[in-house]
Amino acid sequence: MSSIKERQNSSMNLNRLAAQRQLYSEAKNLGCIQFVISGLAVIIFAIIGNLLDETYTVYITLALIVCVLFDELFLTKRIDCFRLKAATIQEDFDCEVLQIPHNHLKNRHESTMECIQENSKKYLRKHNNYELLTNWYPGVESVDESYGKILCQSTNCWWNQNLREKYSNVLISGTVAIFIILLLIALIEGITLSDFIMSVIYPILPGTILVYKINSENKKAIQNLDHLKSKIDDIIVKLKRKELYDNVQLQNDIRFLQDMIFDNRSTSPLVPDKIYFKYRNNDEETAKASNMELVELLKNKYE
Repeated sequence: MSSIKERQNSSMNLNRLAAQRQLYSEAKNLGCIQFVISGLAVIIFAIIGNLLDETYTVYITLALIVCVLFDELFLTKRIDCFRLKAATIQEDFDCEVLQIPHNHLKNRHESTMECIQENSKKYLRKHNNYELLTNWYPGVESVDESYGKILCQSTNCWWNQNLREKYSNVLISGTVAIFIILLLIALIEGITLSDFIMSVIYPILPGTILVYKINSENKKAIQNLDHLKSKIDDIIVKLKRKELYDNVQLQNDIRFLQDMIFDNRSTSPLVPDKIYFKYRNNDEETAKASNMELVELLKNKYE
């Protein structure tokens, strides 16, 4: 029987990883457009509205309405669609690699071969090979299959949670920095309070609300991951203490955990690729070292 390492590096599963990575990237690109339209464009239109004659106010208002409608009716739906497709493909990858039964009642969506092939080819045109996708779950080569599943799920949650916490820090610090810069400019220029509200606060308000919304959803995702990680840690503690753990119950718990992972993937806000790749290597090394320590503990379960 093939191991987790062998299955995750098979041609089919590397195609799946490439496809989900491509779909997530396309969703993130749309997210950037969403930010430009809902944030920067709104700010620019508001500033222009303050500079132009009142005659043009109706046109500025119309442009703002068009931006909002385009975001809600097209961009948001497209982002949700790409994210769901990517999460579904990643669910197929996990079920195949970790040998977890599909929950068709929970996840009624199915990834098609055409979707996988199309998007994996797009990924390869940009990256040339699968180097960034091999050994997706590191450090699980020499542990029992059942416990390897738990370790992979634990790695998934830790990695995602750690990345999202850094993303929240970037969002908050970036927003605060922009506000401080604008405030300093206003103080230097001697702008009155009313002018500051109309010329600075009002234009950046939509962008600030967008950042607040993304950060709130990201914080919720972190809380869900923290809850999920605590469930996984409870199972790992039982295994480390060599407590009686019926294999059927263990497999049922693994499937339940996988349902929670899928829910988080399919609904959580996306982390930009620049942040992901900035911390990827360091996080991968940390996850590998952590998994190897747990492997050594679990290897002695039946010894």
